[in-house]
Amino acid sequence: MQHLDLFNTDELLALAALDLEKENLAEGLEKLKYLTSKEIVSDELDSMLGSVYAKLQLLQNAVDHYSALLNRTPSRLHERFQLGMVYRELNEFEKAAENWDAVLEVEENYPPVLFHKALLLLAVDDAKESKVLLNRLLETADKDNYYVERAQGVLEELDASDDLVTPISRKLDSVH
Repeated sequence: MQHLDLFNTDELLALAALDLEKENLAEGLEKLKYLTSKEIVSDELDSMLGSVYAKLQLLQNAVDHYSALLNRTPSRLHERFQLGMVYRELNEFEKAAENWDAVLEVEENYPPVLFHKALLLLAVDDAKESKVLLNRLLETADKDNYYVERAQGVLEELDASDDLVTPISRKLDSVH
């Protein structure tokens, strides 16, 4: 174990961020848990912990950290989107939609939310509203946006098939 007490909070957060960027989850998590053991309260700490726990499929831990952050700072749209993703993974579709709707209230054309909410609507058999969101994404996002090509693919799939959810959209649904 490293001598983590040699570092201050900002240094440990920065080092943990580098670890996570390199997919060194264990090393990053070690630093983050050390800060937690010191009872540090930080939006960045909870954001990183939420992300790590989501990657590790420790979904309730992810909910706890994203929720703690959002209780302090409800304006964090990325984390609210991520909390929705975690709820979707937990099959708590209403909670996922609530969080995504909160993002859309602030930024009505937030591409990741438009895309994933559209897929959620497909999963609950609302293809009409799903198409509305996908078309809004295509109309408002930059053409080189990550979600534009995926939205086009889902729309093409919907146009080509009577099936609402197919293996292609399930595969796209797993993209975070």
